[in-house]
Amino acid sequence: MRDRTIKLLRTFIVSDFPISLTRLTEEFMLSERTIRNEINVLNDYLLENALPTLQTIRGKGLQLSITESQKKLLIQLIGSENQEQILTREERLLDLILSISIGKERVFLYQKENEFQISKSSLDEDMRRLRQMMKEYQVEIVSVPKEGLILSGKEKVIRTMIYSFVNKMVDNFTLTDELKNRSVKKQIIFSYISLEVFTKIDRIYDQCISASEDSLYRKNLVLFTSIWFTRLQNKGSLQMSAWVKKHSYTTPELKAFVQAIFETFSIQEEANERSYLTFMLDTFNPKNMNTSVEWGQAQMLSIQLIQHVEASTHIPFSKKEKDLQEGLYQHIGSLLSRVRYDVQFANPLKENIKSNYGILYQAVQSFTPEFTKLLGKELSEDEIAFLTIHFSSAFSELNQELSYFYRAVVICNHGVATGKLLSENLKELFNIEVLAVLSSREVALIEKLDVDLVFSTVPIEVEKKPLLIVEPIIKEDSKAAIADFLKQYNQYRRFSSNREDSTSMFSAILKLIENETKVTEDLYQELARIFRENQLSINTKELQPMIKDFLQDENILLNVEADDWQELITIVSQPLLKEEAITDKYIQAMIEAVEEFGPYIVIGEHLALAHARPEDGVNQLGLSVATVKTPVKFGHEENDPVKIIFCLSAVDSFSHLNIMRGLIDLINDEQKLNQLLQAETIEEFKLTLFN
Repeated sequence: MRDRTIKLLRTFIVSDFPISLTRLTEEFMLSERTIRNEINVLNDYLLENALPTLQTIRGKGLQLSITESQKKLLIQLIGSENQEQILTREERLLDLILSISIGKERVFLYQKENEFQISKSSLDEDMRRLRQMMKEYQVEIVSVPKEGLILSGKEKVIRTMIYSFVNKMVDNFTLTDELKNRSVKKQIIFSYISLEVFTKIDRIYDQCISASEDSLYRKNLVLFTSIWFTRLQNKGSLQMSAWVKKHSYTTPELKAFVQAIFETFSIQEEANERSYLTFMLDTFNPKNMNTSVEWGQAQMLSIQLIQHVEASTHIPFSKKEKDLQEGLYQHIGSLLSRVRYDVQFANPLKENIKSNYGILYQAVQSFTPEFTKLLGKELSEDEIAFLTIHFSSAFSELNQELSYFYRAVVICNHGVATGKLLSENLKELFNIEVLAVLSSREVALIEKLDVDLVFSTVPIEVEKKPLLIVEPIIKEDSKAAIADFLKQYNQYRRFSSNREDSTSMFSAILKLIENETKVTEDLYQELARIFRENQLSINTKELQPMIKDFLQDENILLNVEADDWQELITIVSQPLLKEEAITDKYIQAMIEAVEEFGPYIVIGEHLALAHARPEDGVNQLGLSVATVKTPVKFGHEENDPVKIIFCLSAVDSFSHLNIMRGLIDLINDEQKLNQLLQAETIEEFKLTLFN
């Protein structure tokens, strides 16, 4: 085909809408007769290659309606005749955002029209979609005379927007692909961010953080740093000092990485940019808790998420709570920071997780409104899939330790012997515990039995229980029907442990040791290891202290007066300071955290939980509480004013979780909260709280 014919075909390939003859004659500067002749040539070419021809849409024009696979085939066919590459709309959008945001050259639409070899209307549609995608970031594309297209918006938002675009469009970005095997999208990225920049940053990661690690954390960190540097080099730096933080909890490895970046690329000393890059990269790290905001909120959310998924799936995740909660709490901590700054990871395993762990994914997804309520932003499907991975790992471990069964009743009118035979067959062939064999006259008894499913040899009506009609004697075809029935109602499964619960033995040994010496964390972990090696399971949740174990009489303050929230935090923390559970530094850290990050400690209506990080001055686990005579405002839009405040000093991320659960229960129990506020004596307060 001639170049003109190929260019015309390109126009139809990239257009999602019908194109009128009038528009074609204007864009190609040809007569309508010539255009019609070209279309005939195109249709002959399409027929020769067994592809759909151009169709006339009445009143609108001509359109090429082909599938994605047919489009790829056609692009390959044209490629063999024309060396210029045809980009898909998604690829063009990626090129546009990178050229405008980090490209060295000025960008003009007419140049992109020629570069992409598409019509003006197709490029206009590309720009419309790009502007729509940018709306959620509050960034605009502005056309400036002689300057071309530029981005208008906050610089920190523009940077995270670029990263999000690339991350969403190119899953599992890596430098290890051979150049010839790289996708078109990766080729586009390397045309704006040089391979040398990526390689240098990747080597710095080797030197400062890990030479062997090849994790998602590494890939995202290298990608973000590469985008940050290219944007800084070509478009300028931040024009504010908001990133110079009071508190820094960054790891020494990450500090060394940032230092090496500035030295390697000879970046002039800018405290603002250094602080910004350090902060943003720290949000990527699931091993670190950046601030006391994430520490507290991540603890609360991880507990609530486990409770929610367990209730939704009926899978006893609490049996694996220590490892599950630890992993979730660390992941959620970094997730909260990322989402606040519009940075969400792309998950290459997303579709696999949704397909193989659909029930778990849906359970996690149904909890995400809690994140949206807190952050004001929705979690992406990719981030939901990451949270699901934690549960799928715990579920796999549970499957090795637990067996499941269904509790059922059998209805049979063929006599006791036949009913018993059906019952025994169900127990033998499937994980079914038959609680009773009844006749059809005894159907009313089902409501009084703790059963999940009903199997009957005769048609009956049963309310609120899944029912399957089966033959008295189970044959091969009946087995398949029963298996499908059980699969359909797998939410009714009950779990039982294959291991004997040795929690009471573990607790007794600990008490015995306590009589002779102090139980240290190392001793506790060593004893737990011995139990695991001997296949003895323990429920660590039962070993954790409850609120009543740590809330002593002298730690309960009733009807206190405070002029402001700073004074209220100081007052409620005094019992812990007196018993040396905390230092003065901890009180100051709690106040400074609220000053810097807002009233995040107001965790429920009229309820606050004052806390900071364990390393901010905690000596031991402790809890105190104060009711407030005149409610105090913290500045929370929904939950002010505070009428009751707890102060928690935690030594680690796990030992206080039962205390946190108790506080979560209190958030959801308005009646109990009101009763606590009305308590006149400490005994009355304790009686209400502990019951």
